[in-house]
Amino acid sequence: MKINKRSAVAAATVMLAPLAAIVLPAAPAAAHGWMTSPPSRQDQCATGVVANCGQVAYEPQSVEAPKGARTCSGGSSFTVLDNDAAGWRVSNIGSTASFTWRNTAAHRTLNWQYYVDGQLHQTISGNASQPPSTVSHTLTNLPAGRHKILSVWNIYDTANAFYACADVNVGGTGGQPGTPPTGPTTPPGGDCAPAWSASAVYTGGATVSHAGHLWSARWWTQGEEPGSGGQWGVWQDKGAC
Repeated sequence: MKINKRSAVAAATVMLAPLAAIVLPAAPAAAHGWMTSPPSRQDQCATGVVANCGQVAYEPQSVEAPKGARTCSGGSSFTVLDNDAAGWRVSNIGSTASFTWRNTAAHRTLNWQYYVDGQLHQTISGNASQPPSTVSHTLTNLPAGRHKILSVWNIYDTANAFYACADVNVGGTGGQPGTPPTGPTTPPGGDCAPAWSASAVYTGGATVSHAGHLWSARWWTQGEEPGSGGQWGVWQDKGAC
């Protein structure tokens, strides 16, 4: 009995389909990102502010681990981020401050959680949607003084999250002993900040005045003129001052 070639091919395809479903791995979640303002520990590694960080200096967006951790590494292999004595720069911020994440690959988001010294301070819903490449959250009623703030980006449809820690000084003017200034902050009373300097180093949250406007740095920068990067640049326009 002759068998039609087309029928034979179709039958073979049907037989192989279940096998392919078994051997082909599930696609990994395409979500990566890290906190840039105030500059997180991995951001400081990536920008060279802190040295000897290991592999995280080349992939700050990859601090990924199962949900539920309360450490800066999240339990990932980037354990250098858990070392509080590694010389992390401290950002001066107010009791109300903006925290910015930079996402290199977006994924549906359950929520963003912010912990102050291990205590949950604020949760921001992700509405099961994909975030933009840059997303900012405003935290309020932050306690005064020196703190470690852990930000957790919980992915909606996987068991994993992304972790980032920032060292901050809320309401203060002093940074970590032995480190150079990190750029001016907004003076009391809401007046315009000191003028931008092309030679100065600014970290996330630093504010300057330039061309009659107040500007806030989203992440570490030096020599980038406020207004030159457009709406997605390092400097965020806070209006006339």
